[in-house]
Amino acid sequence: MDVILHASLLFSAFLRTLFGMEKIRAAAARVRSGYRALAEHKYTTIAGTLVFFLIISVVPFVFWLTLILGSTPVADALLELELFDWARDLIIYIKGNAEGATRGAGIFFLATTLWSSSGFFYHLRRSGEIVYRCDRTQHGFRVRLSAILFTIAVLLYLAAAATLLFAVLVYGMVLPRILAHLCTYAMLAVLGFFAAWLLNAYICPYRVSPADTAPGSLITAGLWLAASFAFSVFLRFSDREKLYGALSLVVVSMLFCYWLMICFTAGAIFNCRRLQGKAQVHRRL
Repeated sequence: MDVILHASLLFSAFLRTLFGMEKIRAAAARVRSGYRALAEHKYTTIAGTLVFFLIISVVPFVFWLTLILGSTPVADALLELELFDWARDLIIYIKGNAEGATRGAGIFFLATTLWSSSGFFYHLRRSGEIVYRCDRTQHGFRVRLSAILFTIAVLLYLAAAATLLFAVLVYGMVLPRILAHLCTYAMLAVLGFFAAWLLNAYICPYRVSPADTAPGSLITAGLWLAASFAFSVFLRFSDREKLYGALSLVVVSMLFCYWLMICFTAGAIFNCRRLQGKAQVHRRL
């Protein structure tokens, strides 16, 4: 009886190990499949291209955001968050110049800065045609007009999101420190998800339901928070000046933007592959 008992225990342990290994193999296969999908879509190249146009568009974009928010203490309070350690000095510098430019700005200046601000979103939409392998030709003026309208929508969203987050920070002062941090970063996660959702809806050249782009947006928001936390830890325990020299602020900011765009591109590719896997027929815009 003891032999039978030991044999049954050994056999059950073997089965548990076997099925455990099968799960590990299945997980590894999914990781390899996901990486192949990213590589097939040239995700690093798309992310690098988006970073280039993001850098070109960020100054006029901050100008318009400063124009909307005015002299409210919202931006200053948000920059105190540890999550923005990676570019606090750069954002303060750009914001200072933007505040100076808003005084006495004319119609022509406003129009040209709005046009420049839309450059990133114009190329974001073009990148979406590459990711989703859209074979139709879009007129450049039509895409540019949609980019300008989307720029205005994003500006309004960011202004509203910043105001809401500022309110959370203010009311968090009466809460215990840990609870206040949890509320702040939970709100950041929610706002990041909706920001990614907006971008994923815009980058897709087909008309899809909001539920179709939600999974990739959730992945993007999670990766954004993880990347921001990792960079905050990196800056806290490293010496940027020794590593990158006098250009440390610019290099770190560009590197962080590159990782943000990789996170976003990964979420967009996930949505694309998911829709292809469902064999869903899209109605063209």
